[in-house]
Amino acid sequence: MQMSFLKRGRSYVHYMTLRTPRVTPVPPQPKANRSAGLRPSVEPSATSLLFPLRWLRRYLFPACCALPLAALPALTQAHPHVWINYSMVAQTQGTTLIAMQQTWIFSKGFPFSLVGDFSGMPKSGPLNASYTATFKAQAFSLLKSSDYFTHVFVDGKTVAVGEARNFSVSIEQGYVVYRFLLPLMKPVDVRRERVTLGVWDDTFFVDFESAAQPVLTLGAGSPGNCKAASFEDHDHPIFGGTVFPQASRLSC
Repeated sequence: MQMSFLKRGRSYVHYMTLRTPRVTPVPPQPKANRSAGLRPSVEPSATSLLFPLRWLRRYLFPACCALPLAALPALTQAHPHVWINYSMVAQTQGTTLIAMQQTWIFSKGFPFSLVGDFSGMPKSGPLNASYTATFKAQAFSLLKSSDYFTHVFVDGKTVAVGEARNFSVSIEQGYVVYRFLLPLMKPVDVRRERVTLGVWDDTFFVDFESAAQPVLTLGAGSPGNCKAASFEDHDHPIFGGTVFPQASRLSC
């Protein structure tokens, strides 16, 4: 298998060339630990091969129809291949929700070679503007079309989110960490409407877990009578209907 880049317009996207001879079957992996906290280390070889697969399926395949997904072993669609621990802070003006500050912590083994040249990247701390721009262009901006896996519902109806702002990347205790602010296209008064939100991928490729409890907290300055409560969202099952994602309900 060979990973490379395909130029489309002004941007580069990843593509994959599959070679079937002498492929060693991959043994089934144990089920991911669903408990809160950081995921155990993931072998870089497996992650580097499978990390871009979800984006390939959603974005590249419709564009060029060149990826023979049918040739992939069934195992590659049997369980997640990217694990992210996340947390959110609801940004409000009074009782009006205007944005969510998000933090994503990737499991170890992040495939840097698929994103760009990071040979001079520091082993710890925030990345500089150049490295951050590379991450944003190659491994973040495409997520806009899927609302950055963020689901916001007002009285049961989906609410659109805007383009992420203040994107940053850092290396913390060996983990790649994204931070960004995600605004709502239309602010919502939590006091007047029923608001629920969460972060999940509807497919098997990315597994989001809460980094801490509660997964959603209220930002500084929010009214004291506002609160966030976590629950299993039975209205939006994922992973083929086998898992109920964790969501949060805001109220004031």
